[in-house]
Amino acid sequence: MPHNPVQIVLNAQDYVLRADTPPGGKNKDFFEGRNEAFAQHRTQLLGQLHELQEMIVAVPAEEAIYAKVSLQTDAWAKSHRPTQKLFPPKAHAYVGGAELGSMIIELTQEDIPRVQSAIESAEIEVRVAEDRSGNLKPKPTRARSEVGAISSIRAYAASDRRRFSLEQAARWLADPRTGGAYYVETFVSKRSIETRATEALKQRGLSALERFENGLRALNLPIEVTHISEGWTSSSIYVIKLRDEVARTYDQALAVHSSLLAFLDNARVVKSVFLPPILQASHIEGHEEPAPIIPPPSADRSYPVVGIIDTGVSPIEALSAWGVGRSDYIDSQGQDVSHGTFIAGLVCAGDSLNNHRLFNEVKCKYFDLALHPTVGGEYNNYYPRGFIDFLEQLDAELPSATNQGVRVFNMSLSVTTPVNDGGYSLFANMIDEIADRHDIVFVLPAGNLDEAQARDEWPQLPGDAMTMLATYPFAGQDRIFQPADSIRSLVIGALDPPLADGRFRPSRYTRRGPGPSLGAKPDLAHIGGRLHHDSGLHSLTPEGRRIGNCGTSFAAPLAAKTVAAIHHAIEGDVSREALIALVIHHATLPSGLDDSLLKPVTRDFVGHGIPRHAIETLVADDHEITLVFDGVLHKGHELRFPFAWPASLVDASGKCSGHVTLTLVYRPPVDRNFGGEFVRINLDAYLRQEVIDANTGEVSFKGRLKDDGSKRFEKELVQHGAKWWPVKSQRAAFDRIGHSSQWRLIIDPLARSGFDIPDQGVPFCAVLTISDSESNRPVFNEMRLQLQNSGVAVNDIRVALRQRVR
Repeated sequence: MPHNPVQIVLNAQDYVLRADTPPGGKNKDFFEGRNEAFAQHRTQLLGQLHELQEMIVAVPAEEAIYAKVSLQTDAWAKSHRPTQKLFPPKAHAYVGGAELGSMIIELTQEDIPRVQSAIESAEIEVRVAEDRSGNLKPKPTRARSEVGAISSIRAYAASDRRRFSLEQAARWLADPRTGGAYYVETFVSKRSIETRATEALKQRGLSALERFENGLRALNLPIEVTHISEGWTSSSIYVIKLRDEVARTYDQALAVHSSLLAFLDNARVVKSVFLPPILQASHIEGHEEPAPIIPPPSADRSYPVVGIIDTGVSPIEALSAWGVGRSDYIDSQGQDVSHGTFIAGLVCAGDSLNNHRLFNEVKCKYFDLALHPTVGGEYNNYYPRGFIDFLEQLDAELPSATNQGVRVFNMSLSVTTPVNDGGYSLFANMIDEIADRHDIVFVLPAGNLDEAQARDEWPQLPGDAMTMLATYPFAGQDRIFQPADSIRSLVIGALDPPLADGRFRPSRYTRRGPGPSLGAKPDLAHIGGRLHHDSGLHSLTPEGRRIGNCGTSFAAPLAAKTVAAIHHAIEGDVSREALIALVIHHATLPSGLDDSLLKPVTRDFVGHGIPRHAIETLVADDHEITLVFDGVLHKGHELRFPFAWPASLVDASGKCSGHVTLTLVYRPPVDRNFGGEFVRINLDAYLRQEVIDANTGEVSFKGRLKDDGSKRFEKELVQHGAKWWPVKSQRAAFDRIGHSSQWRLIIDPLARSGFDIPDQGVPFCAVLTISDSESNRPVFNEMRLQLQNSGVAVNDIRVALRQRVR
């Protein structure tokens, strides 16, 4: 049985060193050897610019329009952005983006001739010059490179701003649970104006906002306009709501909607108009039966605590003993607490109510944040602006729970809006801001399909499963729901209870990834019950009886228990990144979903897999060692940790063997103004082995766990290498590779074009496991002794942090 503790490197920050910055890349010619095609492309861009010029003539000279600049897919990388010759920051405001590989540029009449001149300066014939070796090589100018990098330039249009019809808006906003408000995002915010390079550009931004607000007032419509504090998001968000007396009459409301949308469609500073989500919690019903006795917590034991953000928990004796506090914000009279009670039953007594080892996680207490009203018509009274107000109230209520030591919060309330490939939702942004403010971890469900859209049962054979997915009639409509695009939270998909042979399959209703920007979501999966009258997942009714149900809402608290139990087992202050990294690092792909044929789709349903129980997550066997590196990377620095491969896994010639898992979780700055490129900093982790040149004796280090990415296009790195995504996990089996026992773990940062790593740095946690594939060599003792002898401060993570605090 594993008994060796996971080791934390207490002096990890000592290995954060100044990085050797490589020289900048050469200008890339995206039309190399195709001069005639480049000439046609340049002419095409000049034509598109002429169309912009004709459009902008009708605009007052001091006003701006916004152009969408789309890049070639092999030009997404930072070094290829057209920000030196075509759109330099001192001349233009780069105000954000939409989908991946796009830029939104603010332009006025006087800007067009300068951009036109820069495009015309791009040469058709590329000059040739000798390189250092005397070979003739093409030397494209920066102008040729930037013009070639662009796919198209066009005006940002009304169809970019709004994706719903007038009738859809009127019907949707008539539901009081929405708050009846449009959310309107502008390209310019007070915060973004301060980052502009010149006073002229700053004044232009302020004028654009003033014109928009004056235009809204000039409509003289029966609307209420409020603004979401920029403390919540870097974006500028207006909340525009019809007054109640108008909203009650459909025909009158429709006329106001029509006038308002016509104005918003043509307001140039408006980036997007979107509808609020509806927050839902299902009523739990079905066959009931007597529940087993649920023992109360032991008075002499300490327990993990999970915050339950839901409808409320029934005050029945079986559960009340496990509660540590509750919110009184919602009037409990008439409240349907079946959903919150079902979740609380799983948190406190999942093992007593269900028969499978996966339910045998440590029992947890709960803090009841009953913030979702279920009484008809009451939602609007509590949250007049809808989900925005709900999140603001949640922010206000959280200290009562965190003061009780709660760090992990399950929020299984589903919204009905799919994630958007073009960016990071406002609601995910707010949830992540709340997580940062309170230093907590949210656990969220991936969302459920209704029965009409549910997939067929997952077939036994991998090929049949791929066929089932390829022929699914609602392709693209089964994506995860917002706010599961949250990058600070753990998002959980659902699995059916295991089959008789131990295999698992994704539940028919579980929504699938990826997240925005091709990011990996969900993060994990757990049992959510099957879509059947006998769901195989049981909990409690408000009256204390046993009942079955299914949903990603119920997979999430099972995963939340494990995260809370890991946090509870570690004495002292552990970072959120470490909690998330540990649970993801040790997750395992379920049996039946680990076939190589399913690899392209498995992660979209189950993420990194099923979390291992907390007690198993924090220990290792004799044939393996797990190291945790918790630190902060600052500008111009990288983590560079040298170590020797375990001696028993190195042969006489220096060849190394073994199995490796490396997980990296970091906390990047985000800015949703940039659409699909909202993550502004990328950290990457590499495992490199020493290589000695036999002729020169020169020492270098070669990437072994993954290619360093120099030969792959940016789109491939984003899609398959998790570039710009804050959770990365890699696994590899080494069979006698290289000729040296000397290795390095490297973690290095990369900032988006025009963005710098913040002064406070980027927090990160890396978890590295090295193990013997044959499970019989003393890897733990060998490597721990070697690390201690080389001056590395390593200790049991469960107690080391307490000692460090002292």
